[in-house]
Amino acid sequence: MDRNNKILFFDVDTQTDFIEKTGALYIPEAETLKPHFKQLIKYARINGIPVWGSVDAHSESDPELVQNNGPFPNHCMQNSAGQQKIAETAPMDPVWIENRHYSDNEIMQILQNPDEIYFLKQSYNMFDNPNLEILSADYDPIVVFGVATDYCILTAVLGFRNLNKTVYLVEDAIKTVNPDDGQKALEKMRTVGAVFININDVLNDFLLN
Repeated sequence: MDRNNKILFFDVDTQTDFIEKTGALYIPEAETLKPHFKQLIKYARINGIPVWGSVDAHSESDPELVQNNGPFPNHCMQNSAGQQKIAETAPMDPVWIENRHYSDNEIMQILQNPDEIYFLKQSYNMFDNPNLEILSADYDPIVVFGVATDYCILTAVLGFRNLNKTVYLVEDAIKTVNPDDGQKALEKMRTVGAVFININDVLNDFLLN
């Protein structure tokens, strides 16, 4: 594939604490998506499509944690087993982007090898990491998958749409925390112009035609 097409696969939070039943913030039935996650990553690698993503990387002082009067229990704590990516989406040679402002030189250096870039975040809005908008500027369309539909998936899709990017949501490669909230999130994403596709569309080269 010609990289000038600038397609980007975006893997949202496929981490142990969210995907595995033993995880600290397990999302119901998320483990059933593992085969689809694996297929998406394999497809991207075969076709030379960069795979980027977001990962929670929490510390004890983060505002969104219950212990700091936030809504969520401790999860994806930095350097814990629960923070790790699941095997199906484990990157091979990633660049981890800290949640701080990077210099222009740092940005240029990162984009020399853009195949695997992951953005560390301390809230469910990955665009709180100021480098995501800058690094993704030349990429369009964005193919989104992962968890959870009613939180990080929703903010990812809204964020990319706010940047006027075409967003494809792989609807059989996402799971929700709360079914009602998940349905509302899907409706909102459709309203803002996200295009809903499925794993077979991807594997049948819909994105490359």
